[in-house]
Amino acid sequence: MSFLYRQEIRSLQDGSPNTFVIGVIINSTNVKTFVASRARFNTGERGVWTFTLRDSEEDFINVTVWGSTEYVKKLSSTFIIGSVVEVISAKIVKRNPSDKNEQFMPSTSSPFTLIINEGTALIQNHDAPTREQYKDLLMRPVKNVTSAKNLKTILDNIDALCDCFVDLLVVVTFIADARNIMTRDGRSLTCRNFEVADGSTDNTVSLMLWDKDWIERSAFWEPKKTILFLINARIAYDEYKKKTTLSISRRTLITECLNVPQAVGIMNAVQHYDPDSICSDPFAIPNLFFVRIIKILLLLLIFVLTAETITTVMTVQQITEKLQKNKATAEGERLQFATIVRASVTEMNLDGPLKDVISIKCALCKKSVADVQDSCMNLTCPSGNGMRTPLNTVKFNVKINLKDDTGYLIGCRLTDDIAERVLGYTVDEFQTMTVEKRSELKWLYLLEKCDVRLYILGPTSVFSRTLYKVLSIQPDNEMEQALEQIASVPQY
Repeated sequence: MSFLYRQEIRSLQDGSPNTFVIGVIINSTNVKTFVASRARFNTGERGVWTFTLRDSEEDFINVTVWGSTEYVKKLSSTFIIGSVVEVISAKIVKRNPSDKNEQFMPSTSSPFTLIINEGTALIQNHDAPTREQYKDLLMRPVKNVTSAKNLKTILDNIDALCDCFVDLLVVVTFIADARNIMTRDGRSLTCRNFEVADGSTDNTVSLMLWDKDWIERSAFWEPKKTILFLINARIAYDEYKKKTTLSISRRTLITECLNVPQAVGIMNAVQHYDPDSICSDPFAIPNLFFVRIIKILLLLLIFVLTAETITTVMTVQQITEKLQKNKATAEGERLQFATIVRASVTEMNLDGPLKDVISIKCALCKKSVADVQDSCMNLTCPSGNGMRTPLNTVKFNVKINLKDDTGYLIGCRLTDDIAERVLGYTVDEFQTMTVEKRSELKWLYLLEKCDVRLYILGPTSVFSRTLYKVLSIQPDNEMEQALEQIASVPQY
């Protein structure tokens, strides 16, 4: 008579029958499908799914599920990262380091892999009182974080490190909206960009998520608060970007971890940034440009500056020439700089429709919504399509055009708390103002010569628009001095 007995991952033996393993899923890949034609398989479309299971501080193992496409997809959508599961009667197979498939799986503590074949093994939820002790493992690194290299060392030596894998302990600084792309063979894929920093350099690093579970989990990451431990991030030459870059590969394990001493130092390294300069702050920009526009806020971090520290004065023509020169000499690299422009405000859309002056976004997934009471239409968001009470944010997004004697800057953006400081009103107060009052506010600046401090992000072959973020608007010093002189002239 056969029977099941629970085994810890560390005690697994090659070929042991009737095993019963409990653990939390810490990593999950997308389902792969293929057409099976060999005799030992059923003909037709088949699926394969791999996840990583952990049952202790030190022990974790890869699990591969084989079966019909419907069966595999149902399991992968039912059991996600964070699920505590029981794997029953899985086949225990010794890993082969020379197997090319090992290159596409996380490196684990176990020398074995668990195989679940449809009809011969089972995976189900673990609902016992011990469930929470397994869930606690999700936020704990699977190895010592002292293995992490700092970004400065990596970026300074990135070409020499090509084709290597490194560990990183970083803080998330920006999370983009998830987007769909179409491959050359007609497949639709979902991906999400995010950016990270660790305080060792002023630069941030852009990374891409491709796996469904991580794309969904990353919607809840918070800039400057979410700490990630990335094990085996890949350094490789990117044919699209034409340079060596860091990336997340199939071997990469991601751990969301706050409870390590090093996390405090990394978070502190970015706390002096303006909290509303983080890219999670939304803009009322057409969705086609959402991701590229929003990145301007994150790249403010590389300057670690405030408006008062900007002293370089440039004309519109000088700005244009600098952008054109960089475009010609460093294709693909994005130019970023801050400057003062002494210019007149020729347009400020404060008295236009409110929808053009403020942005309303879902606080969770950052999708645009028409009204603060509306739910977003993102079905993957917890607030999506009315599934729960909407949680929206309302921010300023004022369009400004500038002109000096040498040219125009069109489409500058005055946003968020900077707009509140410049205008002297909160976004809530602004919404209660009459059109006449908003027009009066506009004319305080319109056609006046001002010192406008700008953060400028140049175009590339990928991001074609130049982005101008207004950091402050002040009356021109020469104007102020002239007014003071006029005021000091005695009246007879």
